[in-house]
Amino acid sequence: MAAPRNPRSLGILFAILPLAGAIGVGLLGEPVIGLVGGLALAAIIVTAFWLVDRRR
Repeated sequence: MAAPRNPRSLGILFAILPLAGAIGVGLLGEPVIGLVGGLALAAIIVTAFWLVDRRR
């Protein structure tokens, strides 16, 4: 019998990381760079977890 699949949902990272990046880098005067960096980091993390979940 196959084990049930329980995929992870990491969509919250697309809300938290861009905000954290905008605030963190915004303190240095460049909030847009932080926003884009946060989105990029979220996309990388979510893609990595998706690839791992796909193998399970």
